[in-house]
Parts: sequence; C-alpha cells; structure tokens
Amino acid sequence: MHPHTKGLNRHTNKHGYTVPDITYKDPNNRRLRVVTIGTGFSGVLLAYKLKNETENVEHVMYEKNGDIGGTWLENKYPNCACDVPSHSYTYNFALNPFWPELYSKSDQIWIYLDRVCRAFDLRKYMHFNSRVIEAKWSEDDSRWDLKIEQSYADETKKIVYDHCDVLLQVTGLLNHPIVPSIEGLENFRGRVLHTAQWPDDYGESQWKGQRMVIIGAGSSSVQTTPGVQPHVKHLDIFIRSKAWLASAQPDNVAKPTFSKNEQEEFLNDKAKLVSQARIYEEKVNMIWKAMLNDSPEQKVLQERSREKMRKHLKRPELIEALTPDFPVGCRRTTPGVPFMEALTQPNVNTHFTAVSKITETSVIGEDGTEVEDVDAIVMATGFDTTYRPHFDVIGQNGISLRDKFTPDPDSYLSMAVPAFFGPTFPVLAGSVTASLTAIADFAIKMINKIQAENLRGLAPKQSVTDQFNTHVQTALHGFVWSNDCNSWYTRRDGRVTAVWPGSALHYQDVVSSPRWEDWEITYKNPHNMWAYLGLGFTKTERDPKADKAPYLTVDCLDPAFYNLASTPLFEGKPPTAEEARKRSLTQPPGMKNQRSVVADH
Repeated sequence: MHPHTKGLNRHTNKHGYTVPDITYKDPNNRRLRVVTIGTGFSGVLLAYKLKNETENVEHVMYEKNGDIGGTWLENKYPNCACDVPSHSYTYNFALNPFWPELYSKSDQIWIYLDRVCRAFDLRKYMHFNSRVIEAKWSEDDSRWDLKIEQSYADETKKIVYDHCDVLLQVTGLLNHPIVPSIEGLENFRGRVLHTAQWPDDYGESQWKGQRMVIIGAGSSSVQTTPGVQPHVKHLDIFIRSKAWLASAQPDNVAKPTFSKNEQEEFLNDKAKLVSQARIYEEKVNMIWKAMLNDSPEQKVLQERSREKMRKHLKRPELIEALTPDFPVGCRRTTPGVPFMEALTQPNVNTHFTAVSKITETSVIGEDGTEVEDVDAIVMATGFDTTYRPHFDVIGQNGISLRDKFTPDPDSYLSMAVPAFFGPTFPVLAGSVTASLTAIADFAIKMINKIQAENLRGLAPKQSVTDQFNTHVQTALHGFVWSNDCNSWYTRRDGRVTAVWPGSALHYQDVVSSPRWEDWEITYKNPHNMWAYLGLGFTKTERDPKADKAPYLTVDCLDPAFYNLASTPLFEGKPPTAEEARKRSLTQPPGMKNQRSVVADH
C-alpha cells in the first residue's frame, strides 16, 4: 500500500469490485513483456524505440538468422543494393554520414545497421538462430504463447517456449524466395541458384568462362546482370514482362558517389547531413500526384523514362521489347542504367519469353528458343509476397492469420487484423523509412495504452476494417495500379493489395493519432474497466520532486495580453445592463447576411 493511502478502508461493492491502490498512468503498475519477431531494418527500429520510449517493458527479439539485417544479411548476389537513395534509407535519429554511394550495396547497409545496434546497445534484446514456428493467443491467460525452434553450431535443434503480452511481427516480405516449377529443372547438371540464396563460394573466378542463364527481370536481375556480365563467357536472360528500367529523375540530379572528404563533412556538419537527406525525401514525398492516370506529372515521368531507355538500350528491338505500355509506377520502377547497358554487350542475348523446359544442359523458352551448353541457371524470380505468415499465427477464437489473409490480405491501416489481439503487425509495406517510423510510433502508443489502462487485448473492429478496405479499392481506381501490369502490388483480378491510398505524408499523418474508437478493447480487471484510474493519485502527487503545477510556465503567457498595457484599450469599465443588452442584439461584423449553420443542417 502506498503511504498516501495507508489506513484507508477501501470499499468493495456488491459485485466484488475493489478499487486498486495504484497510481494513474504509472508504468510500474504493470510490467509488459513484448516480443518482436525479426531483426531487419524494422526490427532494429523497434528495438531503439522500445528502449527509449517505454518504461517497465521487457523486450525480447527472435531472429531466424545468425545476426541482424534481415534481407540485407541474406541477399548477397552480385551488386545487391537498395533501390532507395542511401540518404533516405536511414533512421531519422541516426542519419548516416558514411554512405559511399547513392544506392548503397547490401553489405554497406548491413554495416550501417550494425553501427546502430552497437551505438545503442540493441543486440542485448536479440536471440539469433531462433525461428518462431507458432504464435497462439491464449484466451485464458490473455497473452501470446510462442513456440521457437533454436539451432546450434553442432547442427542440433531445440524447441523452446515463451510468451508475451504484445507481439510485433516485422519479418518483412523479401525473405521467402520463389523458385518456379519448370519441367526438367531437377535434371539440370549445372548449378541452379536463387539470387536470394547466393552461395559464398560462387564468385567471379567461378563465373569466368561459364555460360550463365538468368531467369527474370525484376530488381534482383537488374542488379545481378551488370555484376556478372563482364566476367562470364556468355549470358542469356529470359524476360517475360516489360518494365520501366530507369528512375525518372534527370541524370544530372543524382550524385552517384560520396567521397571520403564529403563523408567527413557530413560527420562534422550535421546541418549539411540533414540537408542531404532532405533532398531525396522532399522529392519522393511529392510523387503521389504523378501516380494519377494521365496526369501531367505521370506524362513527364513516362517521357523521361522513355528517353533514358532509348539512350541506354540503343538497339530498336530492345527498346520496343522492354518499354511498357502501362504507366510508370504500376510495377516497381528500378534504377536500371547499368542493366540496360549490359544488355547491349556482345556476350549477352536477351530472350523475351518465359522458360517452359530445362534439360540436362539447356534452357528452352516458350517460343522454342533453346540455349545450349548452360553451366549455371540463376533464378531472379522474386519472393512470396502474399503477406501470409510462414509460421502458424492463431488469434482470437482460433482464427488463423493464414486463413484471414486468404484470398484477400485485408488489414487495418496496414498494421493490424481483426481477431488478432496483442496487437499483431503482420505487414510493414514499403521501404520508406518515415512510414516505417510512423508505424513504430503507433506501436509505442499502443504499448503505452495497454500498460497505462491495463488492457487485456485489442483488435480492430471487423466493420471498420471492411469499410477501410472498401475505401482503399475505390480510392485507387483511376491511379496507375488500376492498369493491367504484372505486379505484386495487385492481384490478377485487379484488386490492389500492397498500396496505401495516398502519399507517404498522408499515411504518416493518418496513423499519427490512433483512432481507439476503431478497436475492440477488453480489460484485465474483470469487474470494472475504469480500475486503472486507481484511487485518484497521479505520479506528480506521489513524487516529491515532481512539478506540482506544470501548467503554469512563462512559455504559457501570450504577449498580446501584455502589449495591451501600452494602448488606450488597456483602461475600461464594465457596461451597464442597458449597454450590455444592446450589444447582445448587435451582429458581429460580416454576419449581416449570414444564415445559421445549424438551421441549414
């Protein structure tokens, strides 16, 4: 019992409810256990946020790999890089002065994440080689029960169990590679690999003198091709879909590299570092209008992209075969100048057809094209982007998240799903760090609410989620994603599954203030939801050092009131009753012809 309430005879009502002796909004009222699945870019961000913006929270992180980084640890194919400008791909609390290139390689991004973890001591929360294989909501205990498979250096495995009040899933989309089912693939005598599983022992010395086939023309192919082309004897690329291969900004806007001297300047002049990051952020934050079909901005994007593709592809047959007839943005646009230049080299053949069959030594296209004497096949065929989790997630009433996301991966504001208490964050879409930060901030607000109000669980209402997703599909009609293009943003029936219906700034603004009225909320106290109010004491009253009148400061004072002292208006006297009556019958200036707003509605 707290000293303030010692000797108080607390009443218990006829329903068995006794007001708890707790301090209002004191984190010490309840210790929360939070588990995060994943230590990639978003996981590291959450580790920092939870460390600095919560109290009395035990944070545990499980990572299936042997270290941090997620996709930036796993993907090691030649030229693997982020297609977002480096100075945009950073946390706003740790802008990186040491980026060497405009589009940094995967190992450079991993080094940045490693430095963030070292600077803020974040690895202490992380358990590596620990794959979560089941997460199940317990109605009886109001918690998530977790089943984890841990792997050891001697190749043994062990099943361990954990639990948490809040489960944050930030496993991303780019970590489950897809290998297409192609007739005869198992009979191929050479090497078969996926770009996401590039072995360490397959480098330039092994490629030299080989005939290599790359299947696909997505982001990983666009980066891998110029990395291997100068070293292989011959390269054949099978491409079945057209794509915009050049970023739409003029060539002279982007600086390709940053010298050591420039990096030192960024380190020593933080204002210059911030300005550098703002250059790219301000540009990307103004792109939304260009996503409207037939908008002037969209036409500018298309013309700039066509100009670049004509310039770098050079050959008419390549230009015609690769230039899309759908708008820029319908599929993900990849900065592809090195890729286009590689396609024009004498040791490269491009086949605009899908692969239908593979023999022991050859690859055959649907159009009958056969590439013989192949030494290696590289699958640049992307990832499973269906949003369905790759482990069992069972929410309220035994509902599976896999089933919930079949056929439509509908969610509430890209973050939560009805019938999944905790909350669960199944999707962190996109690579815009400001939007990821907005989601992390939302998670922190929710964790603080769970703790402050002693919540049992919360999940978005089904009716609210349904209306939101109806709005999404309706609002995106007339934007570039309503066109027919082969993209993981949309389903074959035209339903858009991976795009927010607005700009990044719009999204950040929407999620900045949680709409708790959209949520089904249950409370720990079985008798009264208001138990968290306690006996009426705040932390201020129970802390001798706290400011007892925080609402009275010099900063609160409005200068306009004090400036009045030097004007004739400073002196005045109360009106008589008759003067006051006449004033009440006088309309304010500008109101003479204005009708009542209430009456009109």
